[in-house]
Amino acid sequence: MKNGRKIEDVCDFVVKPIIEALEEAERGKKISPWTKQWKDDGTANTLTGILARNGVSRRPYNGINWLILNMFPEYNSPDWFTLNQLKKLTGMDRPIPDGEFENAMSIVFWKMIDHRTERDSRGRPKKFPLAKTYLVWNRDQIPALPEPKPDVIPPDFDPKTEIDKYLTNLDLRGGVNLGGNRACYIPSQDAICLPLNSAFFNEHQREGTKAHEGIHATGAKHRLNRKMAKGWFDDEAYAYEELVAELGAAMTCAYLGMPLTELQHTSYIASWLKHLKDDPSFIMSAAAHANKAFNYLIGEHASLQSESKESLAYAA
Repeated sequence: MKNGRKIEDVCDFVVKPIIEALEEAERGKKISPWTKQWKDDGTANTLTGILARNGVSRRPYNGINWLILNMFPEYNSPDWFTLNQLKKLTGMDRPIPDGEFENAMSIVFWKMIDHRTERDSRGRPKKFPLAKTYLVWNRDQIPALPEPKPDVIPPDFDPKTEIDKYLTNLDLRGGVNLGGNRACYIPSQDAICLPLNSAFFNEHQREGTKAHEGIHATGAKHRLNRKMAKGWFDDEAYAYEELVAELGAAMTCAYLGMPLTELQHTSYIASWLKHLKDDPSFIMSAAAHANKAFNYLIGEHASLQSESKESLAYAA
């Protein structure tokens, strides 16, 4: 993606392949368009190679940037850097090799700005989100970078049980109920229903389903109070919520280093396609809500970093 792209161009860059993948899904191919396709090769350190992150702060990218950097590039490293970061790390004025500058990816940075004239009820300037695009390069593109420090993974970390901890920490009033033939979150009871573990075809499908329902639960009034139905019919609100849950589950599984390759609710594809074709920024809003839900689910809702807050401006 070349330098100087407008926000609208970034949206189009992301939306076009998503639309193509969803149209294939309508024809029966259930592959998820927002996750990389890979197989678990049995190596111990799958966690570090999946979730795109800032190469300096090591914070994962959020919202639409998560989509941009996890859907398209095919690099082994999860680390991405701006030009200024590369100059500081390498000590070089021109750290990017010939032929790689034009292979940068454009990401979006959101910042809340004070309005010059409009005021809120307390007389303070109203705030509005301002978007800017930045170019970033992957570690694999920059040979002059020093070797990265190894990631430290807690010895008791097990991605296959971590989602159970996340669901427990939600403190669901109705708990997590196992058994039966459906998976769902019931808002009126603040409860999650899941089939028995043995009912799933594989462990990745099982954990992905748990993450999906956990993302739904984050939207409860006493949690994130996710209001989706402004000016929409109920069916459209449900479809949007399912898109948030699909994206949030994909983020959660990528964070844990687990493959999540299939769409879980294909019945909403037609609605997603309609909104994406009518308004490419639809995916930016859904990704921002999904990121907020993901952070809540994994327990980072108490102290979100500034990078996360700014990326959520689109969901405000």
